Amino acid sequence: MSGEIEVARRSAAIRVLEHLDTAEVVGLGTGSTIEIFLKTAYDKLARKTLVTSSIDTTLVARSLGLKLVEPLAIDYLDLYVDSADEVDPLGRMVKGGGGAMTMEKILASAANLRVFVVDELKVVPKIPHSSPVPIEVVPQAISIIKKKIESAGFACRLRVPHGKRAPVITDLGGAVIDTIPPKNWEPEDIARFLESIPGVVGHGIFINYTDILVIGRLSGQVEVVSYRR
Repeated sequence: MSGEIEVARRSAAIRVLEHLDTAEVVGLGTGSTIEIFLKTAYDKLARKTLVTSSIDTTLVARSLGLKLVEPLAIDYLDLYVDSADEVDPLGRMVKGGGGAMTMEKILASAANLRVFVVDELKVVPKIPHSSPVPIEVVPQAISIIKKKIESAGFACRLRVPHGKRAPVITDLGGAVIDTIPPKNWEPEDIARFLESIPGVVGHGIFINYTDILVIGRLSGQVEVVSYRR
């Protein structure tokens, strides 16, 4: 990560701190930007009930001494903070580079306020732009689902660890297929199609999940965009 990108993400993370004042139960996404947020917001987060979307974020939070509860222990969130692989001007996002998109979507759906933090390089004219759309699938159905998606014109690649043949397995026990949809498909059409396939557990198209988007500029300035739910 370049110094400019880190400055952009840190500046954006600082802007999120104001939303912690009235939040008691806080959900956390996954990724390097969330790690920056955890370190930036440590003093305030230490007094909150925290729930994470992944083992990765759990390990980072625990290394900082933050206390967590399991998702099973909560039925709502005051605030959910996350990032995105890509986001467009309508607040639509591609997520799942870290493989946690299913739990991220679950936590976001349970939150009264959803704030997403990105650097300006993550802002694109329209999603999906250059990032693949990941889908989480039942491992036993990889071949069946892959063939069905490819028959609709998607390019597909099973996500595997470096130097391995077996698929990446998510915290929820799913396999991840990274897809490139046809160029003429709208994000809403992609989401509906993927959700119609038996064996697809979740996917990385997030629509109508963004309440507040905080964009960190490489200059250190911050732009905040609000969306109506």
